[in-house]
Amino acid sequence: MTTNIALFGAGGKMGARLSKNLMDSPFGVRHVEPGAAGRQRLKEELGVTTVTPEAALDGADVVILAVPDTLIGKLAALYAQNLDDGVALSAVDQLEALTTGLSRKIWQKVMLLDRVSGESA
Repeated sequence: MTTNIALFGAGGKMGARLSKNLMDSPFGVRHVEPGAAGRQRLKEELGVTTVTPEAALDGADVVILAVPDTLIGKLAALYAQNLDDGVALSAVDQLEALTTGLSRKIWQKVMLLDRVSGESA
């Protein structure tokens, strides 16, 4: 079973780097980018097509908000009702620290979440 990640802000500075680092990961990544320039960047540089927030959240196991701090609370409040109990909501604010070995780090966290959710079922 593939772990699905909803990546908000996928075409911004942080999000584009995360998008690139997740390209070769074992995860299914659904990219959300409201800005036309960000969508174009994703398409041209990575060949990535974006989806609506609702489509990204449908069945998402993990949600990453690679957005400015001022938007994190607003997005979380706006889409909280779409999140399953097992979804991890993560705010990305330390670009360099998080993108160094990112695929491995996310994979480890997702595996821990899968293990914890399996024990609670």
